[in-house]
Amino acid sequence: MNEDLLSKIKGISGSPGVYIMKNINGEVIYVGKAKNLKKRVSQYFSGKNSGVKTEHLVSKINDIETIISGNELEAFLLENTLIKQYKPKYNISLKDDKSYPYIKIADSKTGFPYIIKTRSFKKGDGLYFGPYSSAFAVNETIKTVNRIFKMRTCTDNKFNSCAAKKKPCLYYQIKRCSGPCCGFADINAYKKSIEGITMLLEGKNRQLIRDMKQSMDNRVKELNFEAAIKLRDKINAIIKINEKQAVVFNEEKDIDAAGFYSQNDKIDITVLIIRNGRVTGTKNFFFKNAYLNDAEMLSAFLDRYYVKNLEINADIPDEIYVSVIIDEENKKSLYGYIKKYSGKKVKIVDSESLKRNKNRYDTVIQMASENAKKNFFEKNGEDSETGNASDAKPAYKTEENAGSAGAVNDRDINKRHYINSKDNANSKKLLILKDILRLNKIPEIIECFDISNISGTYAVASKAVLKNGEKDTSLYRRYRIQTKNTPDDYAMMYEALSRRFKGAASGKDPLPDVIMVDGGKGQLNVLVKAAKEFTESENIKKEDMPALIAIAKSKDAYTYNNYAGHNHNNLKSKTDPYEKGGIDKIYLPNRKNEVNFGKNKEQILMLMGLRDEAHRFAVSYFSKIKAKSLITSDLLNIGGVGKKIYGNLIKELGSVESIKKCSIEELSAIEGVNKTTAKNIYDYFHSNF
Repeated sequence: MNEDLLSKIKGISGSPGVYIMKNINGEVIYVGKAKNLKKRVSQYFSGKNSGVKTEHLVSKINDIETIISGNELEAFLLENTLIKQYKPKYNISLKDDKSYPYIKIADSKTGFPYIIKTRSFKKGDGLYFGPYSSAFAVNETIKTVNRIFKMRTCTDNKFNSCAAKKKPCLYYQIKRCSGPCCGFADINAYKKSIEGITMLLEGKNRQLIRDMKQSMDNRVKELNFEAAIKLRDKINAIIKINEKQAVVFNEEKDIDAAGFYSQNDKIDITVLIIRNGRVTGTKNFFFKNAYLNDAEMLSAFLDRYYVKNLEINADIPDEIYVSVIIDEENKKSLYGYIKKYSGKKVKIVDSESLKRNKNRYDTVIQMASENAKKNFFEKNGEDSETGNASDAKPAYKTEENAGSAGAVNDRDINKRHYINSKDNANSKKLLILKDILRLNKIPEIIECFDISNISGTYAVASKAVLKNGEKDTSLYRRYRIQTKNTPDDYAMMYEALSRRFKGAASGKDPLPDVIMVDGGKGQLNVLVKAAKEFTESENIKKEDMPALIAIAKSKDAYTYNNYAGHNHNNLKSKTDPYEKGGIDKIYLPNRKNEVNFGKNKEQILMLMGLRDEAHRFAVSYFSKIKAKSLITSDLLNIGGVGKKIYGNLIKELGSVESIKKCSIEELSAIEGVNKTTAKNIYDYFHSNF
């Protein structure tokens, strides 16, 4: 230590304040606060229990400046300001948190706030919840909220556009918005929904349910049964969400438990969030350069973490549990800051105190620490026990793990948790497929479309569906092609897809995660066209649309069923079709070459199996239509001709032979036959002469 530095340390005041450490180049490398500046700074150079990390910091110090403050709270605020200004190398920074998304209930000049995903926040323009651990978590939370409360998600420009047209968008049609743009929503009821959403996102589910039940009882007393039924449905939806959340304890306590794992100057800190006795999420932070000892690191983290939470008016817990003993001086300064800006008295309790007092909550510290350890090795691509590369599994699972206090979702959001879901044996397979196809979310629902016809006649389309990797026949659909009776598979596919998207617009058939068509690049272009027209006509956000893919059968391909062992006698050899090159090709929009699945044969075989199922379903429908047509009449193969028109034609003209000889004008004169149908009938018979 140089003499100038030693002299400065001796002259430091014993008052509260902030100390600023600089290196030989005059750069600020560390900023700290203290109740007693002289005592705190002297500890760095005492050599007692300093540890390797502190010694490393001290070796870089060439100069120290101090700023005296009036009290500990002022020191806390000043420290926070200086860290933001200088961004010192040895201070902890929550820069990892900048890319995390938030949920925002945004203020609006229309009088109807809207809910959106955002990656930044600005005071005074709405309510913020987060940060979340993933964008997927945010999207799913917003979907869940809108299913219950039907709050708008559009911008003011879109709102005003719909209001001018007096036509609500698709989200109203599919019952995800109450349609305030067209006057379909009462302003007071809408504000009540915002209060409910706020409570839901803050994890105050039980209180929300109590309030809603009281409102429901009031509606019943007023004989307003329609409103009461709507409230009942909302209550049931929230109860269902509650049942999926992991219950920790019966007491309705709000707790943040901070655990960590550190190694080789790297540290992972995980905050386990408990609201009303339930684990509602986690937040994870990974730091590559951790130059402080563990206690100092965790203490500095808590300062930055709650400063940021208070800046966005986030929910503050009653108690904060930590896995190491934090300096009392640091705890008091954080207490003071939180109380000043939230009005809440918070306790910071370490794990030793919990065990000593036989507090049942001591297990949550272990949960948080185990999650931090797993996250640490996942960030580094190593197994927590062996240090080898592996797919590390989380030590503790919450249903949502949304990364925000009280965030609610009806799916298992965190992808590591998704892998280990006991309810879905195919989850890992789907997660790998997500990465291969570069999807935005796990493909829980995949649809496949196929066409079946003979030279354009008896044309049908089918939709087969995989849900969580297993076929779900309840979601299968059949389409009788109406616009074409000549060979044109592209036009037939376009009709089927257009009708599928109309089903989504009406709310009868919600969109899946992936839509696949059988037929390669040509059919993929048809799918892209139909999807584009749908998004433009209904003003659907791109991120709300499913991923689009096509599957083309290889000339050497075996069917999935053959490979799976259902028809072993039909196999020409025992060669694995994957090794022989007989695997189907998958194409994506705006990509020249097919997708390379590498050694992930299970994923491509799963898609092949879905394609075969769609083909089987189409052929069975085609056979049924053909058999029925042979029994009744060729007329029923013609677009626009149903049983009623068929009966009118036979009644007026006597036979099919007579109908064939009629002109378009003569056919149009028959009751129920318009010019389009008349032309379809005429073209059908004359194209066969």
